[in-house]
Amino acid sequence: MKTLAEQKPWTVLSYTRLIDTPYLSVRCEQVAIPDGPTLHDYYIIENFGWVGIVPVTADGCFLLNRQYKHGIGLEVLEFPAGGIDPHERDEPVLTAHRELMEESGYSVAPEDMILLAHMYANPTGAETRIWWYLAQNIQLTGEQKIDPVEVIENMLVTPQELLQLIATGQFAVQGQIAAAYMALERLGYLRSTFE
Repeated sequence: MKTLAEQKPWTVLSYTRLIDTPYLSVRCEQVAIPDGPTLHDYYIIENFGWVGIVPVTADGCFLLNRQYKHGIGLEVLEFPAGGIDPHERDEPVLTAHRELMEESGYSVAPEDMILLAHMYANPTGAETRIWWYLAQNIQLTGEQKIDPVEVIENMLVTPQELLQLIATGQFAVQGQIAAAYMALERLGYLRSTFE
């Protein structure tokens, strides 16, 4: 049995682009695995990635969105988030400021938008990268500028209420939960096990 140190990258023998839009591409690869089989239909999703924002008011309340998500056919609670536009590829923080304003009408000073984490959504089948930002001291400075197909209701919750929403499965989007815990820990609402 091989160790990870002995594992070599897979070789792409050929690929076919199945979907090709400005925001999403899907390709089907034929892949040779070193000392293994050839996979004839390995699908990879490509996009510019997306940004999520954990917005917090000066008095410590978290801003959440309630909105319908067609992929699962349900309303969900989540933090503001959205896809990176082509001109924002090299500066995802621009997406963070834009998405926060569009989805909530709230904004934040540049120094209060802090990188929380960089993640991968699904490294097995996607090139999607995610940047999470902590937006502190958010202020309502405008109105939502959402897409015509979106209906987003904003709500403010305390740290304790956010933890309760997670515990009861009402705040249940995987990456969003990770960001919530990272923000709660960064802001001192969770006792660190490393102290």
